[in-house]
Amino acid sequence: MIRFRPLLALALLAAPALAAAEPARPQHTAVAVADLDLASDEGQRILALRIQRAARAMCAAEGLASHPGAIRSARRCIVEARASAAAAVETLTVAAEDRQERRGG
Repeated sequence: MIRFRPLLALALLAAPALAAAEPARPQHTAVAVADLDLASDEGQRILALRIQRAARAMCAAEGLASHPGAIRSARRCIVEARASAAAAVETLTVAAEDRQERRGG
């Protein structure tokens, strides 16, 4: 039986130039999923919101300056972080739906 950890790690696929410019920036963050029913639309919606918040927090340093380039960089960082989490979300969702189906729900 496959057991999933209660945290979903979001990997940031930052461009090498961005990573070199800010070496202290975190490359991943954790999002709690243990309390969510990922077989339900509501649980999936809440997870998407948590991922969005985590991505914004992780990428905030890039958009602190009001310079348009910094804002674009932060937006790109958020999009990339969300995209990198998509496969893990799909795996967790399918596993939750399979568990629910086996229970007869």
